[in-house]
Amino acid sequence: MENKGFKSMLVLLMAACLLLTNCGDNSADPGIDCTASDLQLAVISFTKSDCQVPGSFEVSASGGEAPYEYSIDGVEFHESSVFSGVFAGTYIILVKDNQACVSEVSFTLESEPTGITLNLTSTNTTCGLTSGSVEANASGGTGSLMFSINQSTFSEETSFPNLAQGDYTVTVKGEEDCEVSKTIQVKTNTSLTTDIMPIIQNDCAITGCHNGSQNPRLTTEEEVIQNAGRIRSETQARTMPRDRTLSEGEIQLIACWVDDGALNN
Repeated sequence: MENKGFKSMLVLLMAACLLLTNCGDNSADPGIDCTASDLQLAVISFTKSDCQVPGSFEVSASGGEAPYEYSIDGVEFHESSVFSGVFAGTYIILVKDNQACVSEVSFTLESEPTGITLNLTSTNTTCGLTSGSVEANASGGTGSLMFSINQSTFSEETSFPNLAQGDYTVTVKGEEDCEVSKTIQVKTNTSLTTDIMPIIQNDCAITGCHNGSQNPRLTTEEEVIQNAGRIRSETQARTMPRDRTLSEGEIQLIACWVDDGALNN
């Protein structure tokens, strides 16, 4: 009887350890090989834009593992496969399936004869600096086209240098005050592999901490991506890592990488 009582007590203690201190096996699930995925995306319908009246387009995904999420900026994904309120230009549309595999398709939304087609490209900046840029390319409309970024004064300049990380809205207008606006993100050159993982491995995914002893586990790039928002907020609040201090530069690098969209780069 005493032996049975001891075994019962041991089982209870082990269960409590698993629930409260995460001392059990916390190994990551095997990775998904997205190179073998048959995930595909196609544009199935569209409506042209006309001057101040935007157009729309709809996409359809197949293959992979449903459900799907869609994006045209590579950062914000949503369940709707319809993109409305968009003006003429070229878009890279992405779909992400339930296994986090991603596929993309390029689509050019055309303009009605009186409309303006606007395309934007960006150049990355260095984290914490203002070395990024945005380039505008527009056609159509009436007369000479004028450009503005973030509601600045209109001019014929199509290049906007010395930009920090962030979102920028470029507006183009013709002589009949037909205006078209688009937003683009200036990202940084911050790399998950070369910039972020060394910080995590040296200060966070260590013995007694996020190497499996505490949640979340942060030993792989996939685990770091999954917990990017939490890592950013806790390092900004100086509550992570425990009993260690990150430099201001390391904290800023983490914020830049997360604000770029927590890319697997």
